[in-house]
Amino acid sequence: MQGMTLSILAHKLSNLNMKSTRKISLGLIIGFSLLSGYVVAGDDSAMRNQLFSQVDASFKAAKKAGADILSPEYSEKAIKYYRGAEKRFSQNKGIDDIKEYIYQSESYLRKAMEATRIAELTFASVIQARSDAISADAAKYATDAWTDAESQFRSAALKLEGGSIKGAKKAGAKAEPMFRTAELTAVKENYLSGARNLIERAKKIKADRFAPKTLANAENLLKSAEIALTQNRYDTDKPRDLAKQAKNEGKHAITITEIAVAVKEKSLTVEDVVKRYEKPLSAIAGEMNLVATLHNGYKETEQDILKEVDKYQKRSTDLSQCDILMEEMTVEVAKLEKQLGVKSNKLEAEARIREHLARIENLFDRDEAQIFRQGKSLIIRMVGLSFDSGKFEIKPEHFGLLSKVKSAINMSRNGQIIIEGHTDSYGSDIDNLNLSEHRAEAVVQYFLANMSLNPSRITALGFGETHPIANNETPEGRAKNRRIDVIIKPGN
Repeated sequence: MQGMTLSILAHKLSNLNMKSTRKISLGLIIGFSLLSGYVVAGDDSAMRNQLFSQVDASFKAAKKAGADILSPEYSEKAIKYYRGAEKRFSQNKGIDDIKEYIYQSESYLRKAMEATRIAELTFASVIQARSDAISADAAKYATDAWTDAESQFRSAALKLEGGSIKGAKKAGAKAEPMFRTAELTAVKENYLSGARNLIERAKKIKADRFAPKTLANAENLLKSAEIALTQNRYDTDKPRDLAKQAKNEGKHAITITEIAVAVKEKSLTVEDVVKRYEKPLSAIAGEMNLVATLHNGYKETEQDILKEVDKYQKRSTDLSQCDILMEEMTVEVAKLEKQLGVKSNKLEAEARIREHLARIENLFDRDEAQIFRQGKSLIIRMVGLSFDSGKFEIKPEHFGLLSKVKSAINMSRNGQIIIEGHTDSYGSDIDNLNLSEHRAEAVVQYFLANMSLNPSRITALGFGETHPIANNETPEGRAKNRRIDVIIKPGN
């Protein structure tokens, strides 16, 4: 399906009349996105990875640099040759033939990247205007103006690719005010009109009585946004931010009024309101493995959360440095391999493991499973699988998730599979151990009954409450601890 879609896209890209020009940029973006995320399943994946990994990485870099926008012609040709290589690979053509098309694709990508660097300098102010229009959601709220601006900018980029710097600058100079106009139209439609409508709605439900300060703030912010927009129609940063704030305050006034009316009519109590607003704080604390202490107000819990956030930020910085170091080491190893004329089997094996992990991760939604590695083993933590209290029967609503796990097992060929059952700390040690064993065994029996799996490959283990991954003092933590982990060990 992907190949067919991109073949049609490539054909459309060759038709550059004015009517189709407006759709080209979107087509290139779709093309780059699909190419950068391309995955082939089956036995040919290792061969494809060997042939296409470099050009796939080049497409990702080009996409990140905006080459599809700043160098459209070279990008189109790169896609055309990539499609040709892909077609020949699927037809089992000769390796040299496939490599020639990949070489041509990479060659045009290099040209596209060079043209992009020149375009970044030539069109700096136009690119900024375009970015501001995107921030204002001009494609949605000022569709015609945005499409015209994109068409004009494409014309400028094509002129630059053709070597006409003077013509490119002239065309770019026309595109810049067009993007600003699209931005201005979007700001007025999206933010000013939206804020104005919300304020009117708030007044109708008597927010001036129940939330007078918030409503007044919304009105003042809207007035300031209109003044700022009138004073300088091409400087929309400030009015856009003011209008956003006005919109938020308008919504805020409506929410406060609805709660106040509910309290007045006694469908809500003050206690209900306090509990409602404490709930998100407790949920956040629970996700961070903290116990929310709200008996003296929210300050103590707030400080605990901020301390944890600070720890995560420091850890994130450390991990970023590790990623940079890993990239540098990979480049250095590649240089040494080239000099010595040898390949690192360990690096190739690691690349295959990462590719396999990515394919399995793509099977699941975030609320279904967490996928991660432990050494060379793959762990599928089925966060979307739950059992009734004290029970171990699998409910039909979870068959879809288990079907995806079956696919992951099948993709892992001869690997050994261990199904681990875990509980929270509530209940006796022996009851929890038995319950975790029964639940793990239930999952094993489901897989054996629903797929062609050698029983010697799969084992059930129960650990009860002995391996917690979160704080058992919070409901959120206990929910995380009640889990089934599927561990897939690599085959020989």
